[in-house]
Amino acid sequence: MSALPTAVLFCPGRGSYGREELGSLQRWLRPDGAVARALAHAGAERVAAGEPTVRELDAAPAFKPGLHLQGRNAAELIWFTTLAALETLRTRYRIVAIAGNSLGWYTALPAAGVLDPLDGWRLIDTMARLQATVAGGQILTSCVDGEWRHDAEAAAEVARALDQVNARGADHFVARSIRLGGHEVLAGTEAGVQALLATLRRRKVGEREFPFRLAGHGPFHTPLCAGVAEAALPVLTAFAARRPDAYLIDGRGLVHSPWSADPAELLRYTAGEQVVTTFDFTACVRIALREFQPDVLLCAPPGTSLRAPVGHVVLRERWRGLATREALFAANVIRTE
Repeated sequence: MSALPTAVLFCPGRGSYGREELGSLQRWLRPDGAVARALAHAGAERVAAGEPTVRELDAAPAFKPGLHLQGRNAAELIWFTTLAALETLRTRYRIVAIAGNSLGWYTALPAAGVLDPLDGWRLIDTMARLQATVAGGQILTSCVDGEWRHDAEAAAEVARALDQVNARGADHFVARSIRLGGHEVLAGTEAGVQALLATLRRRKVGEREFPFRLAGHGPFHTPLCAGVAEAALPVLTAFAARRPDAYLIDGRGLVHSPWSADPAELLRYTAGEQVVTTFDFTACVRIALREFQPDVLLCAPPGTSLRAPVGHVVLRERWRGLATREALFAANVIRTE
C-alpha cells in the first residue's frame, strides 16, 4: 500500500494561465516524457502554420493579453502545463479520481489515460478552433460573501437577472455556463452579456469586484455552441479511447469507473452534452468529497483559480466539520503546487 496521501485532482479551465504563470510549463516539463513528445509535435504543426509554439509563448519575456489569452494559445498553455505538472504530482500523491473545470475536462481525459497525450492535444486543438467560431461571451459573478459563505440573496439576484435579460428576446440569450462553487459563470450572445453586466448589481467579495467579463471567452456550455458539438463529434469519436486508469468525474457529477467506463460514451459526452449544457463543477467537487474522502483536494497548475471554488463547496458541505475560511486554511486540505 502506498504511503502517499490520496488526492482528487482538479484540472483548471480557461483563465488559469496569466501573467504570473509565465514560464510555468518549462518549470514542470520533463524533457523525456510523453507530454514533451506531444508538445514537440504540436510545436511543429504550429511552426508550419506560422504560429508561435506553446514553448515560445510560455518563455515570452512579457505577458501579452492579446497573444496569451487568444483562444487556442490559452487553451494549449493550460492543457500542456497541467499535464506536464501531473508527471511530477503523481510522485507526490496517489491520485484516486480526476475532474476538471470546463476546459479542464479535456485535460482530465489524457490525465486519466483515456487518450494518449497526442490525441489529447488534437482534442484541445479541435475544440479551441471550433469554439473560436461562436460569437458571444462569458461573465463571472459570485454568490458568496467574504468568508465564502453562500449568499442566498445574491443567488436569487442572478436568477432574476437571467430571466429579465432573456425576456428581451432571442438576441439577448443568456444562461448558466458553469456552476463554479460559490461563483457563477454566465454566458450568452453579445447583446445578452452586455445586458447582464448592466443588470447585475455590483458587489465586492474580498478584494475582487463582481461581475466582470472573462477575456477571450465564448458562450461555452450553452446551446449557442450546438454547431461546435455537431462538428466535433466525428473528429472526437475517431480517437482511440481507453478505459480510465482512475475514476473520472464529469461535468454532470457522474463518476466513470476504471472497470466499467465506456470510452466511446466518454467521447460522445465530450463532443456533445458538455458542449451545450451547463458544466457543473460544483457537483464534481461535491461528489469528490462524498465518494472518495481523499486526504487532499489537489488543484493542478497552472495558477490557483480553482482553490476558492473548491473551498466554497467544502464549507457548504461542512466536510470534515470545516465551516469557516480560517479553519479551512488551517486544515491544509486544498493544495496547489
